[in-house]
Amino acid sequence: MTQAEIEARLAILEAKEEVRDFIALYCTTTDKMNAIDDLMQLFTDDAVMHNAAGTHSGRAAIHDYYLNFFTDKTKFSRHHVLNQVITLLSPGVARHESYFIAMLGRDGESKIAYGRYHDTVVKSEGRWRFKEKVNDVVAGTSLEAGWAEGFAADQTRTVGA
Repeated sequence: MTQAEIEARLAILEAKEEVRDFIALYCTTTDKMNAIDDLMQLFTDDAVMHNAAGTHSGRAAIHDYYLNFFTDKTKFSRHHVLNQVITLLSPGVARHESYFIAMLGRDGESKIAYGRYHDTVVKSEGRWRFKEKVNDVVAGTSLEAGWAEGFAADQTRTVGA
């Protein structure tokens, strides 16, 4: 293997680790629930986010979504990312796919949701940011309702959400 090949492989590994760190930063910043301005720094100006509440285009719309979500109804939030696959599409552009589990204290209930992240992230000015963020919620339930018998009809997969 040539020096150039080694350097190219190292650059790929470093970029993947940076993206992994970036996703962890997203989760910890989201879980603060009161750092929405910090959270907005993780999105490009023209970012698009898709989730169960719809499509949110641009930082202002994404900001409004998080502001609404983290009202006094949400008292606790912990996001966990599993089985990450990071693919470099080109220098400074990566695709991040993973499962997620989110535990929430919301509306007076202990809730859990699981799904997939499908993200496109870009690096500019030395920082990774979301260009497109897809939170595909597969199912959610309260701890009281559980999931031992599967999910109720109203708790089924929300495609593209």
